[in-house]
Amino acid sequence: MYDHASPFAHALPPGAEPKAAFALKRLRRALIECELRPNTDCSEPELAARFGLGRAAVRTALTTLAAEGLVAVEPRRGWRVAPVTGALIGDVIRARRAIEPGLAEIRLSPEDAARLTALTRMGATLREREDRQSLVTLRGTDRQILDHLAAQAGGLVGRWLDEAWNHADRIAAFFDLAGRHHRPIGRETLVAALAGGDTEAARREIAAAIAAFQDFATDALLSLPASLELAGADSGRRRRHTGPESTAPQASSHRPQQQGDRA
Repeated sequence: MYDHASPFAHALPPGAEPKAAFALKRLRRALIECELRPNTDCSEPELAARFGLGRAAVRTALTTLAAEGLVAVEPRRGWRVAPVTGALIGDVIRARRAIEPGLAEIRLSPEDAARLTALTRMGATLREREDRQSLVTLRGTDRQILDHLAAQAGGLVGRWLDEAWNHADRIAAFFDLAGRHHRPIGRETLVAALAGGDTEAARREIAAAIAAFQDFATDALLSLPASLELAGADSGRRRRHTGPESTAPQASSHRPQQQGDRA
């Protein structure tokens, strides 16, 4: 799977990464890819044993991940992986619509344009394939393009985008569990617009990508069963309640904001 690590962290030589940083990266990836299923309980000892991490590093990582909205602390019980709900989907879409259009102001150097163009060509090839690995690679390629643009934006904007896209990736991974697969739209026109300094065209492409994700998430949410079966879920995790475990929202009460709902 592709690496969800922030593009703003500098790479370290192999073996030199601090334990806390490694734990944060590993647990964040497990949450985004729904390896740790939404709306399930977990504890620091269980996570430490499962991923081969230190307890202190896990505790520090979970505190950071809670601030990112990926987990929540449960007093006297441990931690709970944040659910994927219609409200979350709506928040992510609103955040993307508020921040992402600013990327249209970026001006790509010829070297950056060539690099991103190569990635868009790879994405076009992958988009024609139907196998699971091609879909994973396609999403990773799309995220590489976005991460490069976020790095160009830098500062708080880049970090906000990184978090918004992490949540969007987790939403897509959640719907994978129900057999609904998000395929990102092509970025060829966006890269060409940024390379040519066409701000308006870039904004249109950014808006189109967000709208496509919203349409996918809305359709997937409305077609989702009342509960998403967790058969075969994490074997190291104990269920702390009885009865079937619901990880999916009720579509009727958690519908993300639609185009016609906008002010």
